[in-house]
Amino acid sequence: MPKAFSQPQTQSKLGIVFIFLGKSVKFVRIFGAAAIYFLLKGFEADARLVTIALCVLFGVLLLLLGFSYLSFQRFRFHIDFNNREFILQKGVLNTEVISLPFSKIQQVYFKRSLLQRLIGVYSVILDTAGSSAQEINIKALSESEARDLQKILMEEVAAEKKEETPDNEVVGAQDRSSAENDVAVHKLSVLSLLKLGLTSNYFRGVWLILIFLGSIYQQVGEFQLIEEAQYTEGIRGYFEAYSKPVELLLLTALVFIGVFLLGILISSIEIFIKYFDLTLKQTKDSLELEMGLKTNTKISLKPRRVQLMRIVTNPVQKRLNLNEAQIAIASSRDDLQKSQISIPGMQRMQLERVKKFLFTYRMRPGRVFKPAYILYLRLIITAGVPLLLTAIVGSILVPNYMVEIGLFLLVIYGGLVLPYQFFWYRALSLEITPEFVIKRKGVWTQKTEILELYKLQSVTVSQPFWYKSRGLYNYTFHTAGGDVSFPVTTSKMQRYINYALYRVEIDEKAWM
Repeated sequence: MPKAFSQPQTQSKLGIVFIFLGKSVKFVRIFGAAAIYFLLKGFEADARLVTIALCVLFGVLLLLLGFSYLSFQRFRFHIDFNNREFILQKGVLNTEVISLPFSKIQQVYFKRSLLQRLIGVYSVILDTAGSSAQEINIKALSESEARDLQKILMEEVAAEKKEETPDNEVVGAQDRSSAENDVAVHKLSVLSLLKLGLTSNYFRGVWLILIFLGSIYQQVGEFQLIEEAQYTEGIRGYFEAYSKPVELLLLTALVFIGVFLLGILISSIEIFIKYFDLTLKQTKDSLELEMGLKTNTKISLKPRRVQLMRIVTNPVQKRLNLNEAQIAIASSRDDLQKSQISIPGMQRMQLERVKKFLFTYRMRPGRVFKPAYILYLRLIITAGVPLLLTAIVGSILVPNYMVEIGLFLLVIYGGLVLPYQFFWYRALSLEITPEFVIKRKGVWTQKTEILELYKLQSVTVSQPFWYKSRGLYNYTFHTAGGDVSFPVTTSKMQRYINYALYRVEIDEKAWM
């Protein structure tokens, strides 16, 4: 009897429905703006025109259905146990064959969008450490097929890794994980989600509102639903009604407060949807994370695959004992932000427990480095450029009140910008210990980035020509999960950099 998945097979038959609905949604996104335009503007329609429109729509639906069926039939995958690799063939017009060796597979995990949950299929993702073109996403498998495929692949990958892993490292991993098995480390309650929504991402919701309004403006402008003269007249009336700077600033402040509160509400809803029912469990050799309302994600975090860990908090969250752990893993993705896993709402004890499990070594004190004072000068000059541009624009729009505007901008610069940049400069530091590189930064949003030295891939040392006379350098530590950069510091760090590279050379532990 042949082994499971040893013969080429298609996805679940419900995959045809999933592919068809996905293509239909893309079609609506492309032509939806045109449809809204005709609905708002209105058009004279007779029976003949309606018949033609319905025929075209029916033809498009048939084409989408046919393309979905061909995509389903041409998408085939199997496991080649003899050559120890996973094979995927796909493509309607152009056929693409991907061969993924077991040694390249980092993990196999599930994702389910809202549409997939309604249809009843799973998306199985094979995450790799090679080229991004080799990453595999099988978007429509039944639950039993998905779990069987994950189990078989992870067993084969574990057997492959075991052959490459030194015996002393296997023993060490067993000693670390034998104490506890399948223990719940962290679970987000509804109250914790509410606290996170009210204490994080203050301006993300504001940016989403601005992006949405900009998109609407662009769509309106393309189809000219509102004459350009109406915009000009509205802006002119705004400045005529509130011509005094005090009135203008007061109204602008009220609008900003309203948008800010709405942004917090949007951020809270976004956090609730993204991290709903977040559960983190510690198993024998990994951390199992599951979360999400709209897109349900199940992922496994193995210590050897973790490249970089970032701890994020702010004064309000610190008061509430809330911390976010951002874990960068070795991935094939070019965008390192997408290979980062965020676990918000963790208490300090839970965070220490996760660090103890993920890190091979224990932290010890090291040498702390600070940036040169020239960095602060550069920061205050850079921060003054937007205020200077604002003054120039203000002198054109309201030239009669340039003195008031200048004083207001000066107060902002002296009372807010200079102190903020000073405290940001003071908070920036880099600590090199015998086993870790630790970077700390941030005034309000405080971030601590932790990198184990033996997972370091390379170090870049750069020196712009204007740094040479002062003996200053910029340093960047490279890993498979992201970089840690530290700017404008002296050459004293280079002795410790050489020590870090020495630790990389002598350490026999696998970095991924």
